[in-house]
Amino acid sequence: MGNQDRNETRVSYLLDRYRTNSCTRAELDELFEGVKKDEEIDLHHLLRRQWEEAGETMPVASPDWEELFGEMMERIRDLEESNQSLARVTHRRSRRRRRLLAVSLFSLLLLGGGAFLLQRWSRVKPPAPFVATQHPRFKNDVQPGGNKAILTLSDGSSIVLDSAVDGTLSTQGSTRVLKLANGRLAYRSAHSGDAASYFNTISTPKGGQYQVELPDGSKVWLDAGSSLRFPTVFSGDTREVQLSGEAFFEISGDVRHPFLVSVFSREPGKSEELQKVRVLGTQFNVMAYGDEKFVKTTLLDGAVRIDDAASGPSPRSSNSTSPTTHINNAGAVNLKPGDQAQLTRDHGAGIRVVNDADVNAAVAWKNGYFDFNKADIATIMRQISRWYDVDVSFRGDGHRDQVFFGGMQRNLPLSSIFTILERSGVQFSIDGKKVVVDL
Repeated sequence: MGNQDRNETRVSYLLDRYRTNSCTRAELDELFEGVKKDEEIDLHHLLRRQWEEAGETMPVASPDWEELFGEMMERIRDLEESNQSLARVTHRRSRRRRRLLAVSLFSLLLLGGGAFLLQRWSRVKPPAPFVATQHPRFKNDVQPGGNKAILTLSDGSSIVLDSAVDGTLSTQGSTRVLKLANGRLAYRSAHSGDAASYFNTISTPKGGQYQVELPDGSKVWLDAGSSLRFPTVFSGDTREVQLSGEAFFEISGDVRHPFLVSVFSREPGKSEELQKVRVLGTQFNVMAYGDEKFVKTTLLDGAVRIDDAASGPSPRSSNSTSPTTHINNAGAVNLKPGDQAQLTRDHGAGIRVVNDADVNAAVAWKNGYFDFNKADIATIMRQISRWYDVDVSFRGDGHRDQVFFGGMQRNLPLSSIFTILERSGVQFSIDGKKVVVDL
């Protein structure tokens, strides 16, 4: 048996272990790396064989494989083209490998063994609608989050944005505050250099998200449980905002006025400052929730510098071209597209930089879906708790170390999310805003 045959046999074995939910962490890593590195493996053939071996457990009728494979490739291609910055973060060859990997793994998810059904990327007819609300363990189903936020003006007054009428909400000095359609807020200033600047704060609750266009044209998307404090007019040498929680930034370029994001542990400007992100014009995501171990900054396009607020800045450039990780103890690091900086909250371990990071997973929330990239159940439930605004408790330890890989749309009722996840062996119960996970 040649090396190629042995490789295909090994990948086929690992795919079967993955499909039947019996993969160990080591085997899962081996599967991902094997598929990415060996472009000669006939994934189409192996996936078809896995589908056929699934037999009666298949959730949908056996499809036309040529059509399924082609359409899944088209959907992934469309997703990349809809966000060109994602397509620029890796070389062409890396993108091809990632597409192949995504197609292979998400095809497996359709088998049911991967515990997820990625309806967003497949035109295959889905199973019959879930009726999980009729299940005795799913009482008072919870609907997904939506465009909800509170705007606090400079005088301390508040506006509930989800119930406010579209149009002008307030005038702050020379700046008009406008509510636009589809969960968007915009600041329009008549004088960009006006020194009379006021500070506003937009906050999303659990189960909320919102988009704000800043006075300089920069755009910010806020995820659930997040706050952004910013001036109604940018004046001076820099443009600075303050963040807690998670946000995606699309910054208007201005070489003479760098953009700064000060990241705080809780309320912006009134709690511990964790780091600063310095940027000229770029796209990046910052995730800094208080219940997460790391503050993660993921760069999609342009260039940023990350400063640990507890250390003096001495930037080191991240110029590696291979997927790797290194730790910088100097207190600052320069990122290139595709890098992710990870800062621990105790500030003692330096800034960990992951090259060629999974940017799709980092910005999945902004694009309307969950992306669980080898996540354990605790990590998954933290995301679900924030988006569905539920309190989560655990019983048992049976599946605590099990890892999940896949994606789901964020517009599904909670019972539908749990019905999909339960294929992995974990059980859930819902009673209003209380969720119990039986491991």
